[in-house]
Amino acid sequence: MKVCFISEAESIHTQRWTSSLARAGCDIHLISSSGKDIPGVALHRMPIYSPNPWQQMVNNVRIRRFIKELDSEVIHVFGLFSLSSIGTMVLIRGLRNLVISVWGSDVVAGGDRETFKERVIKKYLLNRGDRVVATSEYLAREVMKYLKQPRQIDVLSWGVDLDIFQFVERRRASELVTIGFAKRLHLLSGPDILLKSFKYACDRCDQKLLLKIAGNGPMEAQLKQEVVQMGLADSIQWAGWLDSPEALKDFYRSIDLFVMPSRRESLGVSAIEASASCLPVIASRFGGIPEIVIHGETGLLVESEDVEGFGKAIVLLVENKNLRLEMGRKGRKRTEEKFDWEKSVRRMIEIYHQIQK
Repeated sequence: MKVCFISEAESIHTQRWTSSLARAGCDIHLISSSGKDIPGVALHRMPIYSPNPWQQMVNNVRIRRFIKELDSEVIHVFGLFSLSSIGTMVLIRGLRNLVISVWGSDVVAGGDRETFKERVIKKYLLNRGDRVVATSEYLAREVMKYLKQPRQIDVLSWGVDLDIFQFVERRRASELVTIGFAKRLHLLSGPDILLKSFKYACDRCDQKLLLKIAGNGPMEAQLKQEVVQMGLADSIQWAGWLDSPEALKDFYRSIDLFVMPSRRESLGVSAIEASASCLPVIASRFGGIPEIVIHGETGLLVESEDVEGFGKAIVLLVENKNLRLEMGRKGRKRTEEKFDWEKSVRRMIEIYHQIQK
């Protein structure tokens, strides 16, 4: 089956999906403004967006001509980030067998309110898809707000490779309990909430705690300064950005529980990875997170701005090793049932076949 992807090759999500679909037997052609080659994928570098209206029209004509010549069975717009412009409303007009995947922040505005122009563009694009695929039930409900008529949204959660993220017995030479965070250091990820709740827990636990932070982003310098001011410099390790599944696997194996105090989250792949690694997860009760973390079973859910609530949840799991282990086991089982990456890929291929009937 020949599939024409329209997305940005620089995205790790685009790389992961296109390479996996290619390994599963699909003939994948990716139209991208830039990006490195992806194994098994035919990459066609073409400018997708331009602020110049004349250049945007030229881009549209070139891409539409290429799509016609390619004659693929399915056209897959993967994420609306690079497509959210008036010019690209023209680009997708009349395309047949069109699948549109939404990720989260390309639909749900983060921070500032959505402009009238953004809403018009999203409504147009989402109503043109023959199938719309969302990463969670929460995101599917958000997509429904843009549709002219009620219709089925395919919910396909992005799973994880269960052969990489798996159970490993955690042997500790001391009673040190290690807490982990692996997200971009951005306000929406809540790293400032993390530091305050960790401080709350340190002040109330007899055991020695260590916080390992994996990630980078615009708040990094500010957070490191706050760590010093809080007197936590000796209790925090900065792991930097981990850019491979193997590095993330080692990170999850080095911690005892995972904390994700996001202010906004349409799914939360990090929570899935942590659960697959048999870790209890403390996370915000927001968006698609409750579809991953079952409160009291695989972890604990807290209101996103509740510093004390996160602190108390950390204290509870730090002081109850058996509860941590039990939640971790249940999290792994749930991941195997609902978030297996191979099942996700097979489901996407099913959608491709269905759209052609």
